[in-house]
Amino acid sequence: MKTKSSYNQDVLKIIHDRYGYSYDYIRKAIRGDRVGPMSDTLKAEYNKLNNEALKAIQDKATKL
Repeated sequence: MKTKSSYNQDVLKIIHDRYGYSYDYIRKAIRGDRVGPMSDTLKAEYNKLNNEALKAIQDKATKL
């Protein structure tokens, strides 16, 4: 059974505001359905921002 990927909506909004691409295009770029240098940039930035968000959540959780 194939599962639906969920993306960090806050990170998607940051990328959308920064570059102006549609949410659909950003999700497709992250998934690998779109190719090209901009898609690679969007994917790399999403991964970087998402990892930082997860790390911040983890740090906050350990301090509680």
